[in-house]
Amino acid sequence: MVPAMLTTLLALSLALANPEAPADPSPEDTAAGAVTEAETPEEPAPAEPAGPPTPEELAPWAPAFEGRVTVDSPHYDLEILYFQEKNEEGLAEARKRMAANPDDVVPYWMAARFIYEIGERFERDDTSIDKVAHYQEMVDIAEAGLKLDPKNPHLLFAQGIGHGRLGTTKGVLSSLFRAKTVEQAWVATTKSGMEYAAIGNKEYVPCDAHQALAIFYRLVPDWWIIGVIAGTRGDLQKSVDHGKAAVTCGPKLIRGYKEYGVSQICFGQKKKDEAMVASGLATLKEAQSFTPRSNTDRIDLKHLQMLIDDPDLACEYSRDGQQDLDESKLEK
Repeated sequence: MVPAMLTTLLALSLALANPEAPADPSPEDTAAGAVTEAETPEEPAPAEPAGPPTPEELAPWAPAFEGRVTVDSPHYDLEILYFQEKNEEGLAEARKRMAANPDDVVPYWMAARFIYEIGERFERDDTSIDKVAHYQEMVDIAEAGLKLDPKNPHLLFAQGIGHGRLGTTKGVLSSLFRAKTVEQAWVATTKSGMEYAAIGNKEYVPCDAHQALAIFYRLVPDWWIIGVIAGTRGDLQKSVDHGKAAVTCGPKLIRGYKEYGVSQICFGQKKKDEAMVASGLATLKEAQSFTPRSNTDRIDLKHLQMLIDDPDLACEYSRDGQQDLDESKLEK
């Protein structure tokens, strides 16, 4: 009796001295705890980081062509920015990469392309941008890249576009010294064997180079004096041929059909060929049925209607302003 009482008093004293000490769990509590622990779900494994969207996911409407970019293409993130028309952001990033690795030519032609797209966003009569300075920067970047890789088709194409836009901005007749450089750059691009399709076919080479030559041979006059001054001259048959090549070598694009139709109309007007004029108008109307995918597409749709309403604009038409091709002004 006494030992049992002492044992009870000792246990009570210990409990009072350490009130935080947990009581021994009952068999029932132990069993419940085991069930709870068994039912506690394990922490899920962290998800694998998602990769960038593929060209097919970004532009499911665009047919795949040879040379189409993939997620493994160099500087693929810049390709995405180009497709998304985040041109200022893309240009800033391309400039950073040019500075960080000046021997990598890819950011050079990507930067030139972003500059071009920024310029094309402005309407032809918008004076809020200094287009001469804008396109001169494009030329400078393209030619800096060509010093590293003189035969790079992307850089040659960009060089020709930059000089071409400077020519149409300043006026074709005042920029004839650029003509041979432009022609050589674009012809070299078409003959390079390179096939390249940006996401959504926003740029497609060689088709776009053929389109550019269609514009070149239409806007550069075919006067003999031009050949003497510039080392080359316009040729409406070449314009039509390159326009046809532009629309048959790749996807159906508003820009290509627009320029092909303009070349057809101009050829028909100059050669007194009404059937060719009618074919050109039909080409322009076909382009009106295409879905616009970019800001430049939407501008081109406006120009399509303008040209259909007034086909006499065709020979001197340029996206950034009608050209004055009066031979008497050259003689002065």
